[in-house]
Amino acid sequence: MTRKSIRVMVVEDNEATAYLIKRAFLERRERVDWDLCFAKDGQEALDCLFRKGRYADAAVPDFILLDWNLPKVSGKEVLRLLKSDENLRTLPVLVFSASEAHEDIHAAYDGHANGYVPKPADMDGLYAVIDSIESFWVHTAHLPRKRQ
Repeated sequence: MTRKSIRVMVVEDNEATAYLIKRAFLERRERVDWDLCFAKDGQEALDCLFRKGRYADAAVPDFILLDWNLPKVSGKEVLRLLKSDENLRTLPVLVFSASEAHEDIHAAYDGHANGYVPKPADMDGLYAVIDSIESFWVHTAHLPRKRQ
């Protein structure tokens, strides 16, 4: 099996959760080189995705793991702006949220999220999520080619 490199943007405002997500991805590097970039709020994610300011040279991710409840700009608004942009709309977005409210789940899918996954309560659950991401988004599905 060919080793792949996948750039994942993780949009997460909680530093402890971001650390655990990073740890889970990096401990799952047997077959995939996970190139992780982190945004601590919705505005930073948008600046990076739209290459504004200090992010002018930022690489476009292959996949986005998006928290729903973010400061400055909500996950819902990040998703809306991302999916309304011709060059970014095909980026797969997995909403990764502590919320299991039906309204949030429906809003995410209405906004064209590619999936909605509740944040697990422990590391084993987090490893399972990362393994599922790898299995489907890296080894089963074909990610869209980046537009220039």
